[in-house]
Amino acid sequence: MYSLTVLWHQLLGALLLPPLIYLLPIVLGALLLRRCLRWGSGLLALGVVLGYLLSIPQTAMWLASHVERYPVASAAQLQAVEAIVVLGGGKKPAPEYGRNEPGADTLARLRYGAYLARQTGKPLLVTGGAPLGGEPEGEVMARTLREDYGLTPRWVERRSNTTLENAQFSAALLRRDHIQRIALVSQGWHLARAVPFFERQGLSVLPAPTALIRYDGGGVFWWIPSGRAQQECHSLLREYLGQLFYSVRKDG
Repeated sequence: MYSLTVLWHQLLGALLLPPLIYLLPIVLGALLLRRCLRWGSGLLALGVVLGYLLSIPQTAMWLASHVERYPVASAAQLQAVEAIVVLGGGKKPAPEYGRNEPGADTLARLRYGAYLARQTGKPLLVTGGAPLGGEPEGEVMARTLREDYGLTPRWVERRSNTTLENAQFSAALLRRDHIQRIALVSQGWHLARAVPFFERQGLSVLPAPTALIRYDGGGVFWWIPSGRAQQECHSLLREYLGQLFYSVRKDG
């Protein structure tokens, strides 16, 4: 059974994020053209400009610069932690494997979490439930670590449907083993919201960002639209909305 909270977040996000955020002005502008040329053409222009800006690397990097707050964790900092926590970021059906596999965000986090575990010898915790139903992300993550990286996480958290619940349920598991200092692995833009959630659970958190938004080249290449840039703009704007949502919630 899927989470109604996540469904609500998805529906609200669909209205406020690309592609609807620029498609709706285009459609409305086209409908208004005959009745009011000024408003119709203005909305059309707005939609086209937004569509372009939200599909170029330059915008993705600008948006990222305001939420990728944490530097890469150093070796000395990592030696001081007691565990490495990897946040789930989605799963997907994989017919070629006949099962679920990690989504792109989750896979990037798992790869870096495995790298850190091997470098430091620290135990791993993976966290992620099943907000859309089916197999929990935590189970998919644990299986991937075992089969692809030869690592078995010490803790597998399976109940959480949101980042806030990731923190709450993971902290409960860690407290049982008297773990207080953790490295928290996720995309740099996600840690801006995730780190405070874990700190509010009484944990000492070392942010361990991965998949930081960077592009090769420069100059004119950063102004050419691409599918990757559009996807990253979507993720970044969603994170801005997430931060806004939790900033007005007393429990977040």
